[in-house]
Amino acid sequence: MEDVWLCRVCGHIGPADATGRCQQCGLFSGHALVPRAEAEQFTRRMRFNRLRRRFLVLMVLLAVVAGVTAWVLRLLFDLGLNPPRASSTISASTAPGTWSQYRRNPQNTGFTPDAAPFPHRIRWTYSTAKPLHASPAVLENHVYLTTEDGRAIALDRQTGEPLWEYETGWISSSTPVVAGDMVIVAIRPGRVIALNRHRGERLWETDLQHPLLALASPIIAQGTVYLGAEDGKLHALDAATGAPLWTFATTDWIVSSAAHTGDRVLIPSQDTLMYVIGAQTGHQRFVYPTGRGKHVGASPVIQGDRAYFGSSGGRVSAITWRLVTYPFERKLMLWRGRLFLWGVVKAAPEQRGRVWSTRVGGDVVHAIALAHDHLYAATVQGQVVALEPAAGDIRWTTDLRVEITAAPTVATDTVMVGTADGAVVALHAQTGEKRWAFNTQGRITGSPIVAGGDLYVVSHDGTLYALTGSEPHSR
Repeated sequence: MEDVWLCRVCGHIGPADATGRCQQCGLFSGHALVPRAEAEQFTRRMRFNRLRRRFLVLMVLLAVVAGVTAWVLRLLFDLGLNPPRASSTISASTAPGTWSQYRRNPQNTGFTPDAAPFPHRIRWTYSTAKPLHASPAVLENHVYLTTEDGRAIALDRQTGEPLWEYETGWISSSTPVVAGDMVIVAIRPGRVIALNRHRGERLWETDLQHPLLALASPIIAQGTVYLGAEDGKLHALDAATGAPLWTFATTDWIVSSAAHTGDRVLIPSQDTLMYVIGAQTGHQRFVYPTGRGKHVGASPVIQGDRAYFGSSGGRVSAITWRLVTYPFERKLMLWRGRLFLWGVVKAAPEQRGRVWSTRVGGDVVHAIALAHDHLYAATVQGQVVALEPAAGDIRWTTDLRVEITAAPTVATDTVMVGTADGAVVALHAQTGEKRWAFNTQGRITGSPIVAGGDLYVVSHDGTLYALTGSEPHSR
């Protein structure tokens, strides 16, 4: 069999008397005289290996394209593998005459159409041995309360007589949430308990599996319980069973309740970030930095495409939450800010999602109320401020000259706040004029609530007051 000239680098076959460089790859080395059969076999093997490498490269490129496409779809449209969905669609009632959860509705407006009474008569009181920190929940003929001595209690709405009590074994400083036939309470350290709201029997109990506390109040929306905890996570539980659905991790404590609207949940963390999360998926959708040192210690309030919140930096802010935060966006924003400070670029970067921010003269660490096309904020230093939501203009300010320790609530045309000296102070919603005050013997940290014409006030004197009286006249 004849010998041929073979380039072992590229597999080119030439005549046996060929010399010099390879006519195909141009190299001088790697040449050999081999039998033609061996050369042809070597060339076929090299072609096969080249085809295989090209195929593998193509598969890798297709996998990368598919992965990037899936990532973009998940980022833009919240698609992809999702956690299990809630097994029911129960939500807390927002019917007139009820106050079924913290801030009354999942948007956290803190508003009820029920009129606030002038509290000239105490209908009944219920006393405990320790301070009461959190507002009760009211539904039908029951008032539900958690206590610092380790109990969940149901009281008769007309008389204040206990109907049942459940020994939780741990203190609680959060408002219960009532939905369907359940009342759900969060206790320390990080346990959530669902009770039959008529008889007080335990239906389920879920341990959040963390040694830190659960200070925030749970809310229920579309069959899901949302609760932030000091493990830095927002927990989503199936309201019917207590089974965990998903968790979303931040980088610091969560001490305030979530706000829910449509398919989104908003939660602030002590890492000075406001997170917008897919309500069904638990995926991060948008992140809004509130600013260095401007901690948001209270829940946001939602109206339409906007969310409103106060901060310890003395501001009330409005953001649009229907946005998506892209990877590396925050780092790019940080570098753009540095370049602006160094004078490299002329224009300061604009924070995506920002609508307006208004300084109100004091730290706003309590939730904001929303009613009558006004926002009502209370500063720790004692000012109650009404702002219009469109541009954040201040409509009126009333200085109570005492520390405000409970978030404002609004009943018809009355704004109510709790103070450090044990008073509930009521102001006219349109003018800020003082209407009345009710005094207790202890600090008030649970917002006063109104349900069915009665006013409910909890105090650090250990007493829940149910107050009634003639309806105030509009001024």
